[in-house]
Amino acid sequence: MSASCGLCDRDIEDGYLCPGDTLGLAERLERMPKVYAALAGFLAPASAAPGERVSGSGGSRLPVNEAVLDLRYGGIALVLESWLSDVQDARGWGQPAVQGGVEERVRRAARSLGANLEWVASCYPAAGDLAREVREMEGAALSIVGAAPDRGRRIGQCVAVDLSGVVCGSTIRHLPGETVLVCAWCGYTYEEREFLTLARLQPEESP
Repeated sequence: MSASCGLCDRDIEDGYLCPGDTLGLAERLERMPKVYAALAGFLAPASAAPGERVSGSGGSRLPVNEAVLDLRYGGIALVLESWLSDVQDARGWGQPAVQGGVEERVRRAARSLGANLEWVASCYPAAGDLAREVREMEGAALSIVGAAPDRGRRIGQCVAVDLSGVVCGSTIRHLPGETVLVCAWCGYTYEEREFLTLARLQPEESP
């Protein structure tokens, strides 16, 4: 019996999230506390110069950036905590404790969701929606801070062949300092000595 990934619709043997999207979700959850912290520097509107005030009653300062305010004070923490609550409910566990400041809540919720990812990918029907909302939330935050995670240099496509003779074909990327490359889709491992061989085995591009 086959299934499909809840995020990319790619066919998978079973479960609700493919290995590649599971890895992507894990990386986003790991980055989320840093992304949250980075938003602090963007609370003031981009048009506000240091010390700038607007005319009007009391010469009040320019309002804060509402998009950042929404993400910093409630948005990120509430989304992660809501998903964690649903995951723990689905597992028959008690509700997660909500304590500490917002930054601590983001860190705890992201870490707890990450610890449940193996179960989420294999047993949680809403895994695709979870991955999609976290991806969109990170994208919204990164569009504000003007940063993007380093995805590494594209080496080519995975040339591993499964038992049925089908070539994987998933994109392989190399981050600075990496000595082992692991295909996010099929899990095949390339040692450093195989990097050049992998590059030579890439299919020729059409002119």
